Amino acid sequence: MRKKWIWVFTMVWLCCSGCGQENAAEGENIPIAQTAEEQKAECIQAWMSQMDTEEKIGQMLMIDFRQNTDGSDMTVLSEAAAETIRTNHLGGVILFAENLDTTEQTQQLILDMQAAAELPLAIGMDEEGGMVSRLDKSRIPHMSIPNAAELAGDPARAKVAGAEIGAVLAELGINVDFAPVADINTNQENPVIGERAYGTDAQTVAVMAEAFRTGLEENGVSAVAKHFPGHGDTATDSHDGMVVLDHDLQRLREVEFVPFQTLIDAGIDWVMVGHITMPKVTGDNLPASLSKEAIDLLRQELGFSGIIVTDAMNMGAITQYDTDGMAAVMAIQAGADVVLMPSDLQQTMSALQQAVMEGEITQQRLEESVYRILSWKYDCGMLEEPAAEY
Repeated sequence: MRKKWIWVFTMVWLCCSGCGQENAAEGENIPIAQTAEEQKAECIQAWMSQMDTEEKIGQMLMIDFRQNTDGSDMTVLSEAAAETIRTNHLGGVILFAENLDTTEQTQQLILDMQAAAELPLAIGMDEEGGMVSRLDKSRIPHMSIPNAAELAGDPARAKVAGAEIGAVLAELGINVDFAPVADINTNQENPVIGERAYGTDAQTVAVMAEAFRTGLEENGVSAVAKHFPGHGDTATDSHDGMVVLDHDLQRLREVEFVPFQTLIDAGIDWVMVGHITMPKVTGDNLPASLSKEAIDLLRQELGFSGIIVTDAMNMGAITQYDTDGMAAVMAIQAGADVVLMPSDLQQTMSALQQAVMEGEITQQRLEESVYRILSWKYDCGMLEEPAAEY
Protein backbone atom coordinates (compact mmCIF):
# COMPACT_ATOMS: atom_id res chain seq x y z
CA MET A 1 0.00 0.00 0.00
CA ARG A 2 1.31 3.44 -0.81
CA LYS A 3 1.80 5.08 2.59
CA LYS A 4 2.34 8.76 1.99
CA TRP A 5 1.14 9.55 5.46
CA ILE A 6 3.28 12.68 5.91
CA TRP A 7 1.18 14.40 3.24
CA VAL A 8 -2.03 13.19 4.86
CA PHE A 9 -1.04 14.43 8.30
CA THR A 10 0.21 17.72 6.89
CA MET A 11 -3.09 18.34 5.14
CA VAL A 12 -5.04 17.38 8.26
CA TRP A 13 -2.88 19.74 10.36
CA LEU A 14 -3.32 22.59 7.88
CA CYS A 15 -7.08 22.08 7.80
CA CYS A 16 -7.35 21.85 11.56
CA SER A 17 -5.06 24.82 12.15
CA GLY A 18 -7.55 27.04 10.39
CA CYS A 19 -10.41 25.97 12.62
CA GLY A 20 -11.12 27.24 16.09
CA GLN A 21 -12.61 29.92 18.23
CA GLU A 22 -10.88 33.27 18.36
CA ASN A 23 -9.62 34.34 21.74
CA ALA A 24 -11.02 37.88 22.19
CA ALA A 25 -8.21 38.90 24.50
CA GLU A 26 -5.23 37.70 22.52
CA GLY A 27 -6.66 37.17 19.02
CA GLU A 28 -5.46 33.54 18.98
CA ASN A 29 -7.23 30.65 17.30
CA ILE A 30 -7.98 27.86 19.76
CA PRO A 31 -8.50 24.52 18.00
CA ILE A 32 -11.84 22.85 18.60
CA ALA A 33 -11.49 19.31 19.91
CA GLN A 34 -12.60 16.63 17.50
CA THR A 35 -15.55 14.45 18.33
CA ALA A 36 -15.09 10.68 18.43
CA GLU A 37 -16.97 10.36 15.14
CA GLU A 38 -14.75 12.96 13.49
CA GLN A 39 -11.64 11.14 14.68
CA LYS A 40 -13.01 7.89 13.32
CA ALA A 41 -13.88 9.41 9.93
CA GLU A 42 -10.44 11.01 9.68
CA CYS A 43 -8.71 7.72 10.44
CA ILE A 44 -10.75 5.82 7.85
CA GLN A 45 -10.28 8.49 5.20
CA ALA A 46 -6.54 8.53 5.85
CA TRP A 47 -6.38 4.83 5.02
CA MET A 48 -8.76 5.04 2.06
CA SER A 49 -6.97 7.99 0.49
CA GLN A 50 -3.92 5.79 -0.06
CA MET A 51 -5.75 2.69 -1.34
CA ASP A 52 -5.78 1.91 -5.03
CA THR A 53 -8.52 -0.10 -6.76
CA GLU A 54 -6.83 -3.43 -6.14
CA GLU A 55 -6.49 -2.71 -2.44
CA LYS A 56 -10.13 -1.68 -2.13
CA ILE A 57 -11.26 -4.85 -3.87
CA GLY A 58 -9.06 -6.94 -1.60
CA GLN A 59 -10.76 -5.54 1.48
CA MET A 60 -14.07 -6.81 0.09
CA LEU A 61 -12.96 -10.44 -0.17
CA MET A 62 -13.01 -13.14 2.52
CA ILE A 63 -11.51 -16.47 1.53
CA ASP A 64 -10.62 -19.80 3.11
CA PHE A 65 -7.32 -21.67 3.39
CA ARG A 66 -8.37 -25.17 4.33
CA GLN A 67 -5.58 -27.26 2.89
CA ASN A 68 -1.99 -27.10 1.75
CA THR A 69 -0.98 -27.96 -1.79
CA ASP A 70 -0.17 -31.53 -0.68
CA GLY A 71 -3.71 -32.01 0.60
CA SER A 72 -2.87 -31.79 4.29
CA ASP A 73 -4.89 -29.58 6.62
CA MET A 74 -3.57 -26.05 6.93
CA THR A 75 -2.99 -25.68 10.66
CA VAL A 76 0.21 -23.69 10.10
CA LEU A 77 0.15 -20.77 7.70
CA SER A 78 2.10 -21.65 4.57
CA GLU A 79 4.25 -19.07 2.83
CA ALA A 80 2.00 -19.40 -0.23
CA ALA A 81 -1.07 -18.55 1.85
CA ALA A 82 0.72 -15.66 3.53
CA GLU A 83 1.70 -14.34 0.10
CA THR A 84 -1.91 -14.66 -1.08
CA ILE A 85 -3.05 -12.54 1.86
CA ARG A 86 -0.35 -9.93 1.18
CA THR A 87 -0.51 -9.64 -2.58
CA ASN A 88 -4.31 -9.61 -2.76
CA HIS A 89 -4.66 -7.15 0.15
CA LEU A 90 -7.31 -9.42 1.65
CA GLY A 91 -9.80 -8.01 4.10
CA GLY A 92 -10.83 -11.29 5.68
CA VAL A 93 -10.30 -15.02 6.13
CA ILE A 94 -12.80 -17.68 7.18
CA LEU A 95 -11.59 -20.69 9.16
CA PHE A 96 -12.88 -24.25 9.12
CA ALA A 97 -12.32 -27.40 11.14
CA GLU A 98 -9.29 -28.18 8.95
CA ASN A 99 -7.56 -25.12 10.41
CA LEU A 100 -8.20 -25.94 14.05
CA ASP A 101 -6.08 -28.31 16.10
CA THR A 102 -5.43 -26.84 19.55
CA THR A 103 -6.09 -23.50 21.17
CA GLU A 104 -2.43 -22.50 20.99
CA GLN A 105 -2.05 -23.65 17.38
CA THR A 106 -5.15 -21.74 16.26
CA GLN A 107 -4.02 -18.59 18.04
CA GLN A 108 -0.66 -18.78 16.29
CA LEU A 109 -2.26 -19.43 12.90
CA ILE A 110 -4.42 -16.34 13.29
CA LEU A 111 -1.50 -14.24 14.53
CA ASP A 112 0.47 -15.26 11.45
CA MET A 113 -2.46 -14.42 9.18
CA GLN A 114 -2.77 -11.01 10.80
CA ALA A 115 0.96 -10.43 10.45
CA ALA A 116 0.74 -11.14 6.72
CA ALA A 117 -2.05 -8.61 6.18
CA GLU A 118 -1.63 -4.92 5.39
CA LEU A 119 -4.72 -4.08 7.43
CA PRO A 120 -6.15 -6.18 10.28
CA LEU A 121 -8.25 -9.07 9.01
CA ALA A 122 -11.80 -10.01 9.76
CA ILE A 123 -11.37 -13.61 10.92
CA GLY A 124 -14.65 -15.47 10.58
CA MET A 125 -16.03 -18.89 11.37
CA ASP A 126 -19.36 -20.73 11.23
CA GLU A 127 -20.05 -21.59 14.86
CA GLU A 128 -23.75 -21.93 15.52
CA GLY A 129 -23.40 -24.80 17.96
CA GLY A 130 -25.05 -28.16 17.38
CA MET A 131 -24.78 -29.54 13.86
CA VAL A 132 -22.88 -26.52 12.49
CA SER A 133 -19.76 -26.37 14.62
CA ARG A 134 -16.09 -26.21 13.65
CA LEU A 135 -14.76 -26.67 17.17
CA ASP A 136 -13.56 -30.10 18.29
CA LYS A 137 -14.19 -30.30 22.04
CA SER A 138 -11.44 -32.87 22.51
CA ARG A 139 -8.83 -30.41 21.20
CA ILE A 140 -10.23 -26.96 21.95
CA PRO A 141 -12.03 -26.96 25.30
CA HIS A 142 -15.52 -25.47 25.24
CA MET A 143 -19.02 -26.12 26.47
CA SER A 144 -21.28 -28.31 24.33
CA ILE A 145 -23.76 -26.05 22.57
CA PRO A 146 -26.94 -27.78 21.35
CA ASN A 147 -28.80 -27.13 18.12
CA ALA A 148 -30.83 -23.93 18.20
CA ALA A 149 -34.12 -25.85 18.25
CA GLU A 150 -33.03 -27.69 21.42
CA LEU A 151 -32.85 -24.43 23.37
CA ALA A 152 -36.63 -24.70 23.62
CA GLY A 153 -37.41 -21.06 22.99
CA ASP A 154 -35.58 -19.94 26.15
CA PRO A 155 -33.79 -16.61 25.51
CA ALA A 156 -31.65 -16.99 28.62
CA ARG A 157 -30.22 -20.24 27.27
CA ALA A 158 -29.69 -18.65 23.85
CA LYS A 159 -27.74 -15.80 25.44
CA VAL A 160 -25.59 -18.25 27.40
CA ALA A 161 -24.92 -20.21 24.20
CA GLY A 162 -23.84 -17.03 22.43
CA ALA A 163 -21.66 -15.99 25.36
CA GLU A 164 -19.93 -19.36 25.60
CA ILE A 165 -19.23 -19.46 21.88
CA GLY A 166 -18.09 -15.83 21.92
CA ALA A 167 -15.66 -16.41 24.77
CA VAL A 168 -13.99 -19.34 22.99
CA LEU A 169 -13.80 -17.60 19.61
CA ALA A 170 -12.43 -14.39 21.11
CA GLU A 171 -9.70 -16.34 22.91
CA LEU A 172 -8.68 -17.89 19.61
CA GLY A 173 -8.57 -14.51 17.83
CA ILE A 174 -11.76 -14.93 15.79
CA ASN A 175 -13.77 -11.72 15.54
CA VAL A 176 -16.76 -12.68 13.34
CA ASP A 177 -19.17 -15.56 13.87
CA PHE A 178 -21.53 -16.47 11.05
CA ALA A 179 -24.43 -16.88 13.44
CA PRO A 180 -27.20 -16.60 14.54
CA VAL A 181 -29.51 -18.30 12.10
CA ALA A 182 -32.44 -15.92 11.65
CA ASP A 183 -34.36 -18.33 9.43
CA ILE A 184 -37.74 -19.66 10.57
CA ASN A 185 -38.35 -23.39 10.31
CA THR A 186 -41.75 -23.14 8.63
CA ASN A 187 -41.16 -25.87 6.05
CA GLN A 188 -40.64 -29.30 7.56
CA GLU A 189 -39.31 -30.54 4.21
CA ASN A 190 -36.46 -28.04 4.33
CA PRO A 191 -33.22 -30.02 3.88
CA VAL A 192 -30.76 -27.51 5.32
CA ILE A 193 -32.27 -25.41 8.16
CA GLY A 194 -34.40 -27.64 10.39
CA GLU A 195 -32.87 -27.92 13.87
CA ARG A 196 -30.56 -24.97 13.13
CA ALA A 197 -33.55 -22.63 13.48
CA TYR A 198 -34.67 -21.33 16.87
CA GLY A 199 -38.30 -22.07 16.15
CA THR A 200 -41.23 -22.24 13.78
CA ASP A 201 -42.65 -18.75 14.37
CA ALA A 202 -41.17 -15.36 13.63
CA GLN A 203 -41.34 -13.87 17.11
CA THR A 204 -39.66 -16.81 18.84
CA VAL A 205 -36.83 -16.80 16.32
CA ALA A 206 -36.45 -13.02 16.63
CA VAL A 207 -36.16 -13.09 20.43
CA MET A 208 -33.84 -16.10 20.48
CA ALA A 209 -31.54 -14.85 17.73
CA GLU A 210 -31.25 -11.48 19.45
CA ALA A 211 -30.39 -13.15 22.76
CA PHE A 212 -27.66 -15.20 21.05
CA ARG A 213 -26.30 -12.04 19.37
CA THR A 214 -26.16 -10.27 22.72
CA GLY A 215 -24.19 -13.06 24.37
CA LEU A 216 -21.81 -13.32 21.44
CA GLU A 217 -21.11 -9.61 21.08
CA GLU A 218 -20.75 -9.04 24.82
CA ASN A 219 -17.70 -11.28 24.48
CA GLY A 220 -16.17 -9.25 21.67
CA VAL A 221 -17.25 -11.24 18.59
CA SER A 222 -19.47 -9.73 15.90
CA ALA A 223 -22.59 -11.67 14.96
CA VAL A 224 -23.86 -12.27 11.42
CA ALA A 225 -27.60 -12.69 10.85
CA LYS A 226 -28.26 -15.28 8.16
CA HIS A 227 -29.63 -16.11 5.56
CA PHE A 228 -31.52 -13.04 4.29
CA PRO A 229 -34.29 -12.97 3.03
CA GLY A 230 -34.96 -16.27 4.81
CA HIS A 231 -34.02 -19.90 4.11
CA GLY A 232 -36.61 -21.51 6.36
CA ASP A 233 -39.53 -21.95 3.98
CA THR A 234 -37.59 -23.43 1.09
CA ALA A 235 -37.45 -26.96 -0.24
CA THR A 236 -33.89 -27.12 -1.54
CA ASP A 237 -30.35 -26.48 -0.29
CA SER A 238 -28.38 -23.59 -1.80
CA HIS A 239 -25.21 -25.67 -1.40
CA ASP A 240 -26.56 -27.83 -4.21
CA GLY A 241 -28.50 -25.41 -6.42
CA MET A 242 -30.85 -22.48 -6.65
CA VAL A 243 -33.36 -21.97 -3.84
CA VAL A 244 -36.77 -20.35 -4.31
CA LEU A 245 -38.65 -18.41 -1.64
CA ASP A 246 -42.07 -18.31 -3.26
CA HIS A 247 -43.77 -15.57 -1.21
CA ASP A 248 -44.82 -12.02 -1.93
CA LEU A 249 -43.43 -8.98 -0.14
CA GLN A 250 -46.31 -8.68 2.33
CA ARG A 251 -45.75 -12.23 3.57
CA LEU A 252 -42.00 -11.61 3.89
CA ARG A 253 -42.64 -8.49 5.95
CA GLU A 254 -44.96 -10.40 8.28
CA VAL A 255 -42.81 -13.51 8.70
CA GLU A 256 -39.33 -13.92 7.17
CA PHE A 257 -38.13 -10.35 7.72
CA VAL A 258 -39.16 -10.17 11.39
CA PRO A 259 -36.04 -11.75 12.98
CA PHE A 260 -33.74 -9.77 10.67
CA GLN A 261 -35.52 -6.54 11.56
CA THR A 262 -35.17 -7.29 15.27
CA LEU A 263 -31.46 -7.95 14.93
CA ILE A 264 -30.92 -4.86 12.78
CA ASP A 265 -32.81 -2.67 15.25
CA ALA A 266 -30.56 -4.07 18.00
CA GLY A 267 -27.47 -3.00 16.06
CA ILE A 268 -26.08 -6.19 14.53
CA ASP A 269 -22.91 -5.50 12.54
CA TRP A 270 -23.22 -8.02 9.69
CA VAL A 271 -25.99 -9.64 7.65
CA MET A 272 -25.43 -12.55 5.27
CA VAL A 273 -27.50 -12.53 2.07
CA GLY A 274 -28.33 -15.99 0.80
CA HIS A 275 -28.47 -17.48 -2.67
CA ILE A 276 -32.25 -17.38 -2.52
CA THR A 277 -34.52 -16.14 -5.27
CA MET A 278 -37.72 -14.16 -4.62
CA PRO A 279 -39.48 -14.15 -8.00
CA LYS A 280 -42.70 -12.65 -6.61
CA VAL A 281 -40.73 -9.76 -5.15
CA THR A 282 -37.92 -9.04 -7.61
CA GLY A 283 -39.65 -10.26 -10.76
CA ASP A 284 -36.67 -12.38 -11.79
CA ASN A 285 -34.74 -15.47 -10.75
CA LEU A 286 -31.60 -13.75 -9.51
CA PRO A 287 -30.45 -15.00 -6.11
CA ALA A 288 -30.68 -12.33 -3.41
CA SER A 289 -26.89 -12.30 -3.14
CA LEU A 290 -26.69 -10.97 -6.71
CA SER A 291 -29.88 -8.90 -6.72
CA LYS A 292 -29.90 -5.13 -6.25
CA GLU A 293 -33.66 -5.28 -5.56
CA ALA A 294 -33.11 -7.75 -2.72
CA ILE A 295 -30.20 -5.85 -1.18
CA ASP A 296 -32.10 -2.57 -1.52
CA LEU A 297 -34.85 -4.13 0.62
CA LEU A 298 -32.27 -4.88 3.29
CA ARG A 299 -30.79 -1.39 3.13
CA GLN A 300 -33.89 0.74 2.59
CA GLU A 301 -36.84 -1.13 4.06
CA LEU A 302 -35.12 -2.84 6.97
CA GLY A 303 -32.70 0.06 7.47
CA PHE A 304 -29.49 -1.96 7.66
CA SER A 305 -26.35 0.18 7.43
CA GLY A 306 -23.72 -2.40 8.39
CA ILE A 307 -21.75 -4.96 6.40
CA ILE A 308 -23.57 -7.16 3.90
CA VAL A 309 -21.73 -10.40 3.14
CA THR A 310 -22.74 -12.93 0.53
CA ASP A 311 -23.17 -16.57 1.38
CA ALA A 312 -20.26 -18.69 0.14
CA MET A 313 -19.79 -18.11 -3.58
CA ASN A 314 -18.49 -21.64 -4.15
CA MET A 315 -21.95 -23.10 -3.47
CA GLY A 316 -23.92 -24.84 -6.18
CA ALA A 317 -26.54 -22.09 -6.36
CA ILE A 318 -23.83 -19.77 -7.73
CA THR A 319 -21.39 -22.07 -9.52
CA GLN A 320 -24.26 -23.46 -11.61
CA TYR A 321 -25.37 -19.92 -12.38
CA ASP A 322 -22.25 -18.11 -13.52
CA THR A 323 -18.48 -17.90 -13.28
CA ASP A 324 -16.78 -16.82 -10.08
CA GLY A 325 -15.72 -13.54 -11.59
CA MET A 326 -19.08 -12.57 -13.05
CA ALA A 327 -20.94 -13.59 -9.89
CA ALA A 328 -18.61 -11.43 -7.78
CA VAL A 329 -19.14 -8.47 -10.11
CA MET A 330 -22.91 -8.90 -9.87
CA ALA A 331 -22.76 -9.15 -6.07
CA ILE A 332 -20.80 -5.89 -5.76
CA GLN A 333 -23.01 -4.15 -8.30
CA ALA A 334 -26.03 -5.27 -6.27
CA GLY A 335 -24.61 -3.69 -3.11
CA ALA A 336 -22.81 -6.48 -1.25
CA ASP A 337 -19.80 -5.37 0.79
CA VAL A 338 -17.97 -8.67 1.24
CA VAL A 339 -17.75 -11.54 -1.25
CA LEU A 340 -17.34 -14.75 0.72
CA MET A 341 -15.26 -17.69 -0.50
CA PRO A 342 -15.03 -17.32 -4.27
CA SER A 343 -13.59 -20.61 -5.50
CA ASP A 344 -11.16 -18.88 -7.88
CA LEU A 345 -9.60 -15.87 -6.18
CA GLN A 346 -7.53 -14.67 -9.13
CA GLN A 347 -10.42 -14.89 -11.56
CA THR A 348 -12.53 -12.94 -9.08
CA MET A 349 -9.88 -10.24 -8.58
CA SER A 350 -9.35 -9.88 -12.32
CA ALA A 351 -13.07 -9.68 -13.09
CA LEU A 352 -13.66 -7.05 -10.41
CA GLN A 353 -10.70 -4.94 -11.55
CA GLN A 354 -11.90 -5.16 -15.15
CA ALA A 355 -15.41 -4.15 -14.11
CA VAL A 356 -14.06 -1.08 -12.34
CA MET A 357 -11.83 -0.16 -15.26
CA GLU A 358 -14.77 -0.39 -17.67
CA GLY A 359 -17.10 1.57 -15.38
CA GLU A 360 -19.41 -1.35 -14.58
CA ILE A 361 -18.50 -0.84 -10.91
CA THR A 362 -17.83 2.73 -9.85
CA GLN A 363 -15.21 3.92 -7.41
CA GLN A 364 -18.07 5.28 -5.31
CA ARG A 365 -19.60 1.78 -5.11
CA LEU A 366 -16.26 0.37 -3.92
CA GLU A 367 -15.68 3.14 -1.42
CA GLU A 368 -19.12 2.75 0.15
CA SER A 369 -18.26 -0.84 1.01
CA VAL A 370 -14.67 -0.24 2.03
CA TYR A 371 -15.79 2.56 4.34
CA ARG A 372 -18.26 0.19 6.05
CA ILE A 373 -15.59 -2.48 6.42
CA LEU A 374 -12.99 -0.09 7.84
CA SER A 375 -15.64 1.48 10.07
CA TRP A 376 -16.32 -1.93 11.61
CA LYS A 377 -12.62 -2.59 12.04
CA TYR A 378 -12.21 0.79 13.73
CA ASP A 379 -15.13 0.13 16.06
CA CYS A 380 -13.58 -3.23 16.98
CA GLY A 381 -10.34 -1.49 17.97
CA MET A 382 -8.49 -3.02 15.03
CA LEU A 383 -7.76 0.14 13.04
CA GLU A 384 -5.38 2.86 14.17
CA GLU A 385 -4.14 5.99 12.47
CA PRO A 386 -1.69 4.98 9.73
CA ALA A 387 1.90 5.45 10.75
CA ALA A 388 3.92 8.11 8.94
CA GLU A 389 6.82 6.99 6.80
CA TYR A 390 9.93 9.12 6.80
